[in-house]
Amino acid sequence: MEKSKKADSKKRNNASAKNEMEKKANQTPKTNNKSNEKMDYPLWTMPEHLNDKDHKELKRVYELYKENKFELALNFASDLDTIVRDEIPLDIWKEIGGTLTPSGENDLKSNEENQGTIENVEVKEEVIPEKNEVLKGLIDFQNQYVLINGKSFVPKGDYFVGGEKIDEAKFHTKSDLKEFIIQNHKTLFGENTIIVDNTKSSNEYFPDLFLIDFENKEKPRMYIIETNLTGDNLGLLYARITHFIASIRNKVYQKDFLTKLCNVIYASNKAKDDLGIWLTEEQELTAFLSGLFENKPAILLIKDNNNVVLDLMQTVYVETWGKMLRQILVKKYYCNDDTIYSVNPLFVEIWRNGKQKKEENIKVSENDHLCELPDRIRNIYKSIKTSLLELDSSLEFNPKKHYISIRKNKNLTFIHLRRKQVDIVVMNPEDNTRELIKHYKIKTLPASVQKFWNGECCTIVVENSDNLDEVIDLLKMVVGKV
Repeated sequence: MEKSKKADSKKRNNASAKNEMEKKANQTPKTNNKSNEKMDYPLWTMPEHLNDKDHKELKRVYELYKENKFELALNFASDLDTIVRDEIPLDIWKEIGGTLTPSGENDLKSNEENQGTIENVEVKEEVIPEKNEVLKGLIDFQNQYVLINGKSFVPKGDYFVGGEKIDEAKFHTKSDLKEFIIQNHKTLFGENTIIVDNTKSSNEYFPDLFLIDFENKEKPRMYIIETNLTGDNLGLLYARITHFIASIRNKVYQKDFLTKLCNVIYASNKAKDDLGIWLTEEQELTAFLSGLFENKPAILLIKDNNNVVLDLMQTVYVETWGKMLRQILVKKYYCNDDTIYSVNPLFVEIWRNGKQKKEENIKVSENDHLCELPDRIRNIYKSIKTSLLELDSSLEFNPKKHYISIRKNKNLTFIHLRRKQVDIVVMNPEDNTRELIKHYKIKTLPASVQKFWNGECCTIVVENSDNLDEVIDLLKMVVGKV
């Protein structure tokens, strides 16, 4: 009898401890926000390292989850930035229909096993991860190699082991990214490269960094290095790169460009010394730099995030952006005492990769755009297509990698299909579009983007089909003008 009482007492104590831990894990900080009074939000919806907008999005995922609207929750969560989505607990992510990486499955299994045995172990103080930490299993490195502490590239599988915790970091300013490039250029680009540093210049339309690659000593190659961070002004980037291309290809601008570059090198003892190792006594700097222009200089864009507009520019401006621009994505992380950089692609692969893509010449189909979209979005697209083809059967719906264009001798509309909405870039003046579209949001496009689409245009954001007729009528009007 005494043994039975002890067992019951132990079971009650363990159950009480379990309830206390669950209560602690889901406790909600005190807040004055009235919107939170209707629902208690767990701590994972309000991580300190994210902003209020991110918190609002995570709370929306939690609300849909609690309402058992799993498909909506998954669709909404899938559109979030990776660093935000990674805050969703593994069990909730899986329950709403998300898939886990193998390491994520292991972590979830381990969590479940620990939870299942809690009644049989002594309750210890809960260990709360430090802020900004995310499980290694949830980070998708962009390539097979990483740069550790600026020293060497290693295959990611040789360095990371299960259970490592990683902080995704950011380059706070373009100066940070440029400093990283300058300090690590021999590891990033090769031992036979030199950097010409012009970052102190105030000239908005002259490069800040030049890379000269002597891997082929008979034909060294020059790269203009440009940088881009998330949120940077794409209009200015477009203007700078266009100016650089003109300076390289146009003989009128080339002379002035060479003179400025010579002055930068003459003003830098380091640049002169670095170049002096490679130049013979007979070579004059001006003649050497002129020779670099004969070997097709290129522009190397180092960025911290992918941008669809930059990819489109390379696709549309094949003879300039397509041939002369190469992009490298750099991501920064902290792991224990190490600073880790994921680099994709490696510098030695940028030209080879370009040739492979050209040879593959992958054709994109309409179904490629539609196959993974919700029925709501597919129906919006099909309604637009059906109505316009009834008006003019000669219209061409032309699928490209990032959009489907509507053509009749020229592009009239560019349709971007997304999981939550359809963004329609219509070749029509914005003022007139706003007069005709009353129920959908209209986005103003910068002049540089309108130039990219080759005429006056704006974007209609279609999130539902309630008033789709007004959009179809506008598109019919645009088609009728051709």
